[in-house]
Amino acid sequence: MSQAIYRSPQKIDISTNPGFSEDLKNLIAEGNSNIVIDMGDTIYISSVGLRTLLAVHKECVGKGGKMVIRNAGDMVKSVMEVTGFSQLFNFE
Repeated sequence: MSQAIYRSPQKIDISTNPGFSEDLKNLIAEGNSNIVIDMGDTIYISSVGLRTLLAVHKECVGKGGKMVIRNAGDMVKSVMEVTGFSQLFNFE
């Protein structure tokens, strides 16, 4: 199983999510079942971004891999905690 590291954009919202989603889908299509999403630059994530993360997480797990979120800032962590996503995802 290969691993890919993806650096997420500064904002993940309705305008940037299509590219974010497409990039991650392409990584999976290339055979990467272990994906590390480096969120060090991300200062905002909306519900559409959370849905994308959930879909990628499910796809990775379904292929025997995992998705890891790395370097999440306070705002991103707060959104994950409020929505309950912090219990679903692996953080580094």
